[in-house]
Amino acid sequence: MKTYIVFLLLVTFALVTYVVVLPQLDSFKVWPSRNYGTISTSLGSPFLGSSSAPITIIEFGNYRCQECKKWFQETKPLIGKNYIDTGKINMIFIDMEPPNKSALLASEATYCANEQEKYWDYHNILFSRQIENEADAILLKKFASDIGLDRKLFDECLDSGKYEKKIKYNTHEAMKNGVKHLPTFIIINSVGKYEKIYGLQPFSVFEEKIGLMQ
Repeated sequence: MKTYIVFLLLVTFALVTYVVVLPQLDSFKVWPSRNYGTISTSLGSPFLGSSSAPITIIEFGNYRCQECKKWFQETKPLIGKNYIDTGKINMIFIDMEPPNKSALLASEATYCANEQEKYWDYHNILFSRQIENEADAILLKKFASDIGLDRKLFDECLDSGKYEKKIKYNTHEAMKNGVKHLPTFIIINSVGKYEKIYGLQPFSVFEEKIGLMQ
């Protein structure tokens, strides 16, 4: 009888561990964070590439920055092919507040897309499409449809303005740490060593700086 009771207790303990404890442990999973001053990789976008890559590129920019767009078109594809796709590097984008409200809305829209795990799809469409006028809410919502987002959820998020403070805070932290020109890049490794790149630079400059970090 005692053996049977002990067996039941062990089974109960195992079930409680599986159902209650393990999911809680998983929810506390810590993703790697790298810091430059008070700037953390937790501030901006989700990682592009493997979260465990040994080097991170932090890009500071916004969706009205023409040099940012040109870098996206000319240099980023080479970084993606040679470093991100191979697991050597990951990347995040930290928004700098643009000078007008409607352009700020584009940055907010990327975080609404992130709620449906399509941050980078939305980021890419903003830099790929030619936006002659201000990025108003109607256009931003159309982009959401173009990449297959749930429009009801996206529209509610964008209309709420819930991410405006996040972008303002990111801008404040970036400026506090000396980011004044867009785009600016900080390349940082797992031990905190870093290199800075200012402005629109070719792939060769990134290749050289990345080599110093390895």
